[in-house]
Amino acid sequence: MQNLIRLMKTNPIVWTVLIGLALLHIVILPFSPPGFYLDEAAGGAHVVSMLHHFTNAHGESWPLFSASLGGGYTTPVYLYPLTLWSFFVGTSELALRSFSLLCTLGAIILVALSVAKWTNKQTAYAVAAAGLILPWAWLQGSLAWDPAMVPLVVAVSFCAFTHLAKTQSARIRIAASIILPFSLIALAYLYPPCRVTAPLLFVAAFYYLYRNRSVSLQQIIWTCLGSAVITLPLALFMIQPEALERSRELSVFHGTSIIGGIWQVIVNCLMLLNPVFLFATGDPNLRHATGFQGMLGLAALLPIVVLVWQNITHAKHGNKKFDRTFRTILIISMVGIGAGILGSVLTNESQPHSLRASAVWPFAIIVIGIGWQYIFHTKRKLLINTSIVFAAIATLLYVADLVSFYPARSADGFDVPIRQSIIAGESVDDYPPLSLQYYSQR
Repeated sequence: MQNLIRLMKTNPIVWTVLIGLALLHIVILPFSPPGFYLDEAAGGAHVVSMLHHFTNAHGESWPLFSASLGGGYTTPVYLYPLTLWSFFVGTSELALRSFSLLCTLGAIILVALSVAKWTNKQTAYAVAAAGLILPWAWLQGSLAWDPAMVPLVVAVSFCAFTHLAKTQSARIRIAASIILPFSLIALAYLYPPCRVTAPLLFVAAFYYLYRNRSVSLQQIIWTCLGSAVITLPLALFMIQPEALERSRELSVFHGTSIIGGIWQVIVNCLMLLNPVFLFATGDPNLRHATGFQGMLGLAALLPIVVLVWQNITHAKHGNKKFDRTFRTILIISMVGIGAGILGSVLTNESQPHSLRASAVWPFAIIVIGIGWQYIFHTKRKLLINTSIVFAAIATLLYVADLVSFYPARSADGFDVPIRQSIIAGESVDDYPPLSLQYYSQR
């Protein structure tokens, strides 16, 4: 604690900005996003039932997967921590959403702390600020659903990976060697698209650690054997007819040839990487993005442009001063982004689908943070001041829209009119019984 206070005293302006941004997330949460979408209510019904009866909303005791809406499931990695949170905080809409916000803030903190071990404190501050103003994290991390927990689990795995790669302490390394595979297994359990992302991150992480002599081949073998045992229930669940049918319907290879499926993967990938999508418009679904600024937001534009430009010029001119530390963490982040994107682009529904790529943004804020470091290292006051002012204005505009205009714009997408009728005790037709159960049980 004393070290933290000392650190805050040496960087009072930076810490004031970071704490202010975090508090802004908390203050805005009761007002935006609006309402409680039917998927959130369905998950809430399971939580309320767990608290009252130790069963999910279908009466199943201590369930592994709880059937939800549209063929989806509320997963154990999300349900049980949220139930524990609700035991202390309550089961109101705000209480359930506040758990998601806590996960989001926790993910940003863990990523920033990990980056500090790879680079320096200044880059860690930039990463934290990038996460706190990132539209991708802001909205999706404010809703009561399983994907809101994905970035936190990714951040935990990245933190464990970092300590295995960078820490010499035997105790810390033992803990990290356990947490890394467990967190990636939890990621696979947590959210279906991450059943593609998690194995890729597993292989990439242990390949890097083995190549850098941070783990032995024997450790990897024992880790794989233990992981196989723990993932067995998930594997058995995935071969159930209901789960197989859901996966088949969402696959890009459903109803088309292999060539057609591969082409769709490429198209989906290009849609997710489209600069207009990333910086200007975002996900067309108003529950995934506000429709004002892209998933990375305008504030990330200049850092990424400078980062790309610097890397191109360094490669072209053979600049030996290029920081190898930044190169390493940048490559690691790009691998993480690729693994996160692949979990989304293999699906054929509502593309570009940023929610299914929610594992991307913890790595994206690292890239943005490194971009800020390049800006600061240029020591060009005009570029530095312009970038800061541009980012501040972009953030203020995003927040103003989030509070003032987004709730009305997205009201229908969040079932606001129907929800008002439900709360008023009026009869509602064509609304999922599971979602209605949340309101009747509270």
